[in-house]
Amino acid sequence: MFLIFCWPLEWGRLHRTLREDRREKLGQDTPKSIILQQMLGSMEKCDKENWSPEVISQSKVTMSRGRNIDDAMNEMLMEKIKGCLPKIQENAEIIRTTLAKFHARATSSDRKTREQVLGMLWSKEAGAVEMFIMLLETSKDNVACCSILGILHECISPRLTKVKAKGAKNKNSMKAFSRATINQLISSGGTQVLIKLLMNSQYTDSLMCEVLTQEVLWILGQIAQKDQKFVTKVKLLNATKVFHTLLKAHYNDARMLLPLLLIFKSFSKNTSTVQTLVKEGIAAIFEKTFVCIGYTPHLKLKILLESFKHFTASRLFCAKFVKVGMVHLLMRIFDRWDRYDGSLRLKIANCALSTLYHLCSIKTGRRAIKANNGLQLLYRFCINCPEDRAYDFLLSRVCGIINQCLEKKELPVPEKSPARFNLPTNNEGHVSNVDSCSDADSQVNSVHSLGGICSDLDSGDDDDDCTSGNETKKFKEINEVDEGQFFAGVVTSQRTAEDLLIYNIHFNELKNIQTQIKCEGASTVPQDKTETLKGRRDSAKLLNLECGLPHQARKLKALQIDEKTDPRTAYCLIASKIRSIIPFVKVAYPDMINSGGRGIPEPLNDKDRKVCRAKLLTNVDRSLRPTSISAETIFDLDTLINTSHPGDTEKKILKNVDEHRVGYSNVETKSLQFESRFESGNLRRAVQIGTREYDLILSPDVNSGSRHQWFYFEVYNMEANIPYTFNIINCEKANSQFNFGMKPIMFSVIEAQLGRPGWIRVGSDICYYRNSYRRPGRGKNYMTTSFTVNFPHSYDVCYLAYHFPFTYSGLLWHIWTWMKNSVSEPIYFNADVLCDTINKNECPVLTITSPNSRGYPINNRKIIFLTSRVHPGESNASWVMRGTLETLLDNSTYMRSLRNDYIFKIVPMLNIDGVINGW
Repeated sequence: MFLIFCWPLEWGRLHRTLREDRREKLGQDTPKSIILQQMLGSMEKCDKENWSPEVISQSKVTMSRGRNIDDAMNEMLMEKIKGCLPKIQENAEIIRTTLAKFHARATSSDRKTREQVLGMLWSKEAGAVEMFIMLLETSKDNVACCSILGILHECISPRLTKVKAKGAKNKNSMKAFSRATINQLISSGGTQVLIKLLMNSQYTDSLMCEVLTQEVLWILGQIAQKDQKFVTKVKLLNATKVFHTLLKAHYNDARMLLPLLLIFKSFSKNTSTVQTLVKEGIAAIFEKTFVCIGYTPHLKLKILLESFKHFTASRLFCAKFVKVGMVHLLMRIFDRWDRYDGSLRLKIANCALSTLYHLCSIKTGRRAIKANNGLQLLYRFCINCPEDRAYDFLLSRVCGIINQCLEKKELPVPEKSPARFNLPTNNEGHVSNVDSCSDADSQVNSVHSLGGICSDLDSGDDDDDCTSGNETKKFKEINEVDEGQFFAGVVTSQRTAEDLLIYNIHFNELKNIQTQIKCEGASTVPQDKTETLKGRRDSAKLLNLECGLPHQARKLKALQIDEKTDPRTAYCLIASKIRSIIPFVKVAYPDMINSGGRGIPEPLNDKDRKVCRAKLLTNVDRSLRPTSISAETIFDLDTLINTSHPGDTEKKILKNVDEHRVGYSNVETKSLQFESRFESGNLRRAVQIGTREYDLILSPDVNSGSRHQWFYFEVYNMEANIPYTFNIINCEKANSQFNFGMKPIMFSVIEAQLGRPGWIRVGSDICYYRNSYRRPGRGKNYMTTSFTVNFPHSYDVCYLAYHFPFTYSGLLWHIWTWMKNSVSEPIYFNADVLCDTINKNECPVLTITSPNSRGYPINNRKIIFLTSRVHPGESNASWVMRGTLETLLDNSTYMRSLRNDYIFKIVPMLNIDGVINGW
């Protein structure tokens, strides 16, 4: 009897809740209120006949277990809907009424009622979401569908701060429950069902369909942010045009615009969808949407600009964006920047700047930015940019945009470096297949690194940068000269066992390499291969050997020095024998004394944000007003090479007189003096732009106009404890370790004379940023490495470098030293010539093992092959290899055991010409 009396009370409360709450919230005139009145009418038709005795009996059992009436009511409604699922169309009226009751309880003004309803709906075990998706897919009743969508809306975005779900802990938040509901919708196919429902609603022109469209769009807007395959599902259902049509019709409708923008934000991340929308005229619709939204920072503006950020990755959309006049609208955001404040301001500025950065990839985009007073607005933004760390990236991006929009500014040096040599061709003939393949591998790496000269964003634009025929042609001429002829003479077929016989010279300790490769003698060769083997024997004779017979390999000519020669003189003699493209005039002092670091831990650079900001603004100011500075060239390698006579320097023995130069100043000038004409040196030009500030330009890779990273140069004529600023202005990498604590290194000759030799980390105010100089054929600008140095002594001779140098002469000097020391040790140490480089320098191959003995026969040992220094600018690889070699030559018990078991074949430096010439 208790349940029978309580039921009318609950039923009446549902009526009051639905009427009072919804009518007060929406008003009698809104479309939703009319629909809710239809729902109320359906509820009033429901009488006690709808509640069968079985359901009432089941509810009595539930109440007897201690559950309250709200739980029982929720379960009865759920069971009633499930009972109608087998015959949905026949039970349409019951489903509509029951869903209306569910919706009323889910939106009830009573907090406890809402908690219990939503708690049950959130429970995955209840299966409510799957049941609702099934009803949406099969039901044709729009009123019932609106009730379901309203319930899902409350599940995704309830009006509660925290909800205690059934069986869950109190720590579960509303956000977690909302995410769980969206995941259930996605996993149960709700995305496709809702898209189909939206498409079907477009064919019916009624008030009910308008409300249905609003609810479906809102839920799809939430799903689009979580469903990674949302765009794919839309494309499979051919629904892209539907959303385009909806935005075109409702760009000024505040209720539908936000979910539509969320959906288009998802579309913007799919390239094919973007292309489709651009062709259908989405740019014009975006322009109208932008005007309606306005410039005040809020959520809709942020989402629209996020869409622009991804859409403008397409050059086609960039052109449309400029054509419809949206650049003017975009610049107004920065015109009104100072008037607003709030948390969204930073995100809006970030998206707007990303869009402008993409627009800079085309010529019309850069013109539009300048025509709409963009450079002045952006410069004012730089000056007034808050000091907050979060704005550092924005400031860097603004400076990059300004530099891109300025007129083309080329480096003050010719594109072609004077450091060039002709690649060998197949007509010149190679010494051997060994030489051919070694050089070929090096050139293959060079060619592969040229791939992707122009990409969508990294290129300039369609009419003056990437696709500019003359400029691109010149760029290719610089980088690919004669490589086709060079590759024509390279043997690329797979080596056979007979081919390997020519390598016998590098395995003399094995006596007969035929036993190693399990190859029979020449007599077992088939007759049809006689001519082929004859050609191979001819190649072998060039190396002074016959196929299959052990002979001595060629020894290093550079090491033919008297063992009693002192170390410094020996280094100078070795350095004088190497071949370089640029005539060297000296031996660098730190290389001559084989100096490394001091072995003292040094702190990383503590980046000063304010200093980097100041340097960025200074760079932009100089770009906007190029006549404000006067530049004077202090050092020009191109001029020195053209005026020098290589024949005069080739016969001289290189030396170093730095110890006699320290303490003397150049009375003719107060400027710093530079030099880089020594092994591994790299400085092409030094230009003084301030009293103590210099722009430095590095030499590119051989036969190239790019690949600038390594630097190593000498500086003198300085004053002590006065800051000197160096700006290396033709760096290419998008980021650098100089932004993360790395410092350049310095060597002081006076410090070495005082008993403190060694490289040390120096520099302050270290920054790495994009400048206004354009990279030829690339479309993007160069980067600047800027640092300030206080020299410890006046009129010292100092060397600055990217990392601790390790030269080719230094390698040969160490080999010469190890060979002298290994004579008195029970070590088999041998140094042969593996091949010659393109510039005719000897490439050494080292062999380290123990002498042959009965207990450890050399023929039973395995071979370990090591190589190093593929990239010449990575000198740390050579330092690691030096430590490895010194360890292998050590006389410890463990090293003796290794040498007894293995033969170590080591090529310690592969890219020798690159190391010598400072690349």
